[in-house]
Amino acid sequence: MSVTATIRMYNQKNLGDCFLLKFQAEDQQDTYILIDFGSYKSNELREHEIASHIKTTVGDKKLTIVLTHQHKDHISGFGTSNDILKGLPKELWLSFLDDENSKQGKVIREMTEKYWKKSAKVRQLLLKYFNTNAKVEQMLQAKESLDLFAEGQIGGKEMSNLLDLVDHNVKFLTPGDSFFLPGTNDSVKVYVLGPPTDNVQLAKLNPRKDEEVTGLKSVMEFAQLDLSGTLMMDALTAFDGELSPKENSFPFNKKYLSKGSPESAEIKALYQGEPDRKIDEDWLSEIGRMSLHMDKLTNNTSLVLAFELVDSRKVLLFVGDAQIGNWQSWFDVKFKDTEVDGKDLLSRTVIYKAGHHSSHNATLKQGLEMMNKKELTILVPVDEAVSNNHHFAMLRPEMVMGYHRQSLGRVLRSDTIVQSGNNFKLAYPFYSQEDFENLKVINDSEGSHLCLDLTIKG
Repeated sequence: MSVTATIRMYNQKNLGDCFLLKFQAEDQQDTYILIDFGSYKSNELREHEIASHIKTTVGDKKLTIVLTHQHKDHISGFGTSNDILKGLPKELWLSFLDDENSKQGKVIREMTEKYWKKSAKVRQLLLKYFNTNAKVEQMLQAKESLDLFAEGQIGGKEMSNLLDLVDHNVKFLTPGDSFFLPGTNDSVKVYVLGPPTDNVQLAKLNPRKDEEVTGLKSVMEFAQLDLSGTLMMDALTAFDGELSPKENSFPFNKKYLSKGSPESAEIKALYQGEPDRKIDEDWLSEIGRMSLHMDKLTNNTSLVLAFELVDSRKVLLFVGDAQIGNWQSWFDVKFKDTEVDGKDLLSRTVIYKAGHHSSHNATLKQGLEMMNKKELTILVPVDEAVSNNHHFAMLRPEMVMGYHRQSLGRVLRSDTIVQSGNNFKLAYPFYSQEDFENLKVINDSEGSHLCLDLTIKG
């Protein structure tokens, strides 16, 4: 049975993912899937506008919500706009790692809980003792730009709101799962590719050929970061705020010092004997390293879905922020009662949602080159201004050129500028709006584009 798929990419005027998929099968009601809804920077008014547009579009139909992972640029909309989205029948799809019965998920949750508690304590101490220090303030701001987790990551406001929104109607998906999308009369099949079930692949974040990251090494790296963060917090705890670090017991936790002992006097003299041994606030730089590591680890836990339009065999691939180990795991996924595998799905991909806003470590070259070059369109949810201002490794020239090379220029970005006559300003002028079949621009109340709709015949 034939089906038509419409992929809507919302323009949040920000950095974040929000995609609404509509499947129209013959003699069936439209089926809607919302994949993520979030913004990197606070953008409540825009999220309200997008939520209202989604509500109007879906009407009284069922809405399936897919949350690829718990970063605020994928989930914040559920913290600001749930009241608008209420009233629709809904179901939530999550990764098996979000299941409370998942052993791997439990390790990640405990790790992130530990990080958040320590992070909150460090921030409290820094504000207590260094609230007028410009350098420390800059460090805190840089750290917060890396803290992309939903509030508290586990049990946070956004996640709690999302569970309430769907009345806890949750389906946990595991690689190897496949099923026909309800409401499409078996014309659309869903294949679950990621996140990895293998700890080694789950831990592999970067694509450098000379960098082998294994599960053990990743755990050791986290342990080292955790230890250094603990030492920094011990030093902050010992810091009394009245004396400079050079003059008090810093950097030793007070419980390890015997006041007045010759040993402690000798050790402290090493740090206090010479003016050039003072390290100012540089010892506090540890506050950002843990945030960066946790950010990358969470990206690699992204739920990855391939939607197959059964008659045409075309595939729509949505990867969240999956990084290299996640990608490589797809080549090993086996589906029951079918010869379809990850490589086959990649070879038939005609829509690819660019991983992690086109970050350098979120698209595997081998995987991209397998995709259907004749029909491929790449959708990039990105805001160049936000990306540049925060020094993210996104939209690198070699990445953008690679996308254009594989798709023959069919690259659409959420921050695309719609000029007079609804003409696009593209990074490379290989295609104009007229060159994209079945592409529609929907404008907002101010006349700038709210979203791009791309229709695929299946």
